[in-house]
Amino acid sequence: MEQQDPISDREFVARLRTVVDSYLASVDQWETAYQNYYRLPGYSDDLEAEHREYAACRRELESMLPRTRRLCLKHQCRDPFSGLLRISLGRYAPQVRNDSAISRSERNAAAECLVELSAACQEWTGDDKEPPRQRPVRESLLQRIVGFFY
Repeated sequence: MEQQDPISDREFVARLRTVVDSYLASVDQWETAYQNYYRLPGYSDDLEAEHREYAACRRELESMLPRTRRLCLKHQCRDPFSGLLRISLGRYAPQVRNDSAISRSERNAAAECLVELSAACQEWTGDDKEPPRQRPVRESLLQRIVGFFY
């Protein structure tokens, strides 16, 4: 038997949005700190704080991926979030590459999926319920022809 998650899908998607934003911000922060120095590729001690922040955000995003995949399958959305984790920071020297490890298209795909999941997980409250439709009165053929011209 599958265990129910303690939070609703809508709350989970809101939390996922926050986690993805903090993960992307940590990647940007790491890359900004990396670009400040002219160094060869590899890990350096001066990036310890940025790397710790990146690793914490990455672990949090990884922990949310299974439920995110289920939601994407349930609502027929493409899952771009696992692709966000397939990056390597510090692989290229600053003079080789100026763009981010996470491209703009990957960021846009994640944002689009978050919007789709947010819209799909909205709970219907019933406040905007339409009044029931009245059944059309059965008219004879002659009445329908006359009604067509008026």
